[in-house]
Amino acid sequence: MDKAMRRAAKRWIGVAAGVAALATLGAGCLGNVSGDTSATKVGDVSNPPAERGRPGADIEAACGNGRVTDAGTRTIRRAPYLQDVTHRSAALMWTTAGNGEATVEVTTPSGEQVATVPARVETSARPLGARQLVSEIAGLAVGTLYCYQVREGDLPVTERGGFRTAPAMESDGAVRFVALGDSGGGGEDQVAVLSQLESVPFDLMLHVGDVAYDEGTRTQFETRFFDMYSHLLSRIPIFPESGNHEYKTDEATPFREVFRLPENGGPNGRERWFSFNWGSVHFVGLDTERTGPEQAAWLEADLAANERPWVIVYGHKPPYSSGEHGSDSKFRQYFVPILERFRVPLVLTGHDHNYERTKPIGGVTYIVTGGGGVGTRTVGTSSYTAFSEQVLHFVYVTIHGNKLALHAIDGTGKEFDSAVIERGLLDAQLGKK
Repeated sequence: MDKAMRRAAKRWIGVAAGVAALATLGAGCLGNVSGDTSATKVGDVSNPPAERGRPGADIEAACGNGRVTDAGTRTIRRAPYLQDVTHRSAALMWTTAGNGEATVEVTTPSGEQVATVPARVETSARPLGARQLVSEIAGLAVGTLYCYQVREGDLPVTERGGFRTAPAMESDGAVRFVALGDSGGGGEDQVAVLSQLESVPFDLMLHVGDVAYDEGTRTQFETRFFDMYSHLLSRIPIFPESGNHEYKTDEATPFREVFRLPENGGPNGRERWFSFNWGSVHFVGLDTERTGPEQAAWLEADLAANERPWVIVYGHKPPYSSGEHGSDSKFRQYFVPILERFRVPLVLTGHDHNYERTKPIGGVTYIVTGGGGVGTRTVGTSSYTAFSEQVLHFVYVTIHGNKLALHAIDGTGKEFDSAVIERGLLDAQLGKK
């Protein structure tokens, strides 16, 4: 663990803080701290295991860690974090109690000046005791590493950090990402999973919802998300979806304030459902609190326009689940026929606090990854189940060429299930011409 993570862990798993955190979880999650950090059974572990290494290690080696400086602690309230990174642009966001002008200095790893980008105040956001700033960095090269440093006035408030733009569709490199859900409890379970996220190298994060328990308030986002993951978010972008707990506060308004997500979902889907590209992969985020014909029509149009060879769809409520919540009938009604028609190979969801991998259903493999840090719940099996387990975990996915490899890793770092999907084989099985 680095210093930021140790500070977060100490803050939230100390006796007094831990009791306070758990006491505020709400009736639906009380008593849901599991200790189920290690899987008691294993699924398919015949595939090559996941690559291991620190996420963003090359970025940190080239640029630095991007931590808030001692001077910056006087004004910075939410440390700078990457958002909406594309192949040509990136957004850096933070909150500050300072009132002066702020800029982001962008350089190459060797120190050559690229740009000085002013930050603007997001007047629609209402962070606690601070202003929310965003610096929109554009005109960047594809798949390129850049360094940055945040200044407020003449004062550097962060050390130099870095990020990498998204690769081109034709890139020969692998696309590597982690996905998790139901994470933001602020206690030992969350810290256990978070510590294992540091064990695999990845380029972006997906979150399938229920980011900040129990109501997705502004305070809960600060303490149960940003305080916990800031050391990762300074160099690796996250693209989260909202869950039912985010919608407990003002129709998920705080969620849409603190994150800057692609705005291609139309007027009613703005930062609710969206899509983006990363190398050879087209990612689609679905808002399962707003499942219906409008979002389904958007999904169909989005997939019809896609040119990437791989598609990953993610959202909160699962269409197939043997957990306590069970299968979401609206997802099955509105989205599943479209996913099957467009031969989407992998769908990631949460909501049930367990892990489950289905057999391919209409060519689609569905994963429930709801063990991100708010305890676990019992899970059974169904006719469609390939493997299920009650355990804290996340999933790590790599896509290279025609092969997708998924690894399920528990809170002790043990890989307890895996799956490989081959694009050519899948197309052949589904009769693609």
